[in-house]
Amino acid sequence: MNFLFSKFIEKMLGRATYEYDDTVRRWAAWIKGVPGVYAQGRNVEETRSDLASCLEEYLVVSLQEGAVVSGFKMPKKKIRAKAH
Repeated sequence: MNFLFSKFIEKMLGRATYEYDDTVRRWAAWIKGVPGVYAQGRNVEETRSDLASCLEEYLVVSLQEGAVVSGFKMPKKKIRAKAH
């Protein structure tokens, strides 16, 4: 995961909602306003990790499809690799 994605994912994980479901004895997490990004796990750490992976996939697919992802901004400056 590159730095740009990492910053965005960390920011969005800070907005996540976590709830414990006694019925299934699992944690659930989602991010309001990001459809389809949802995770379940045995503990908060596992759930957060799965949520981060789901969000990364959502971001990649959305950008490939040309969708605007709320809160994600591409850098204005073009980055060029230096020749050695």
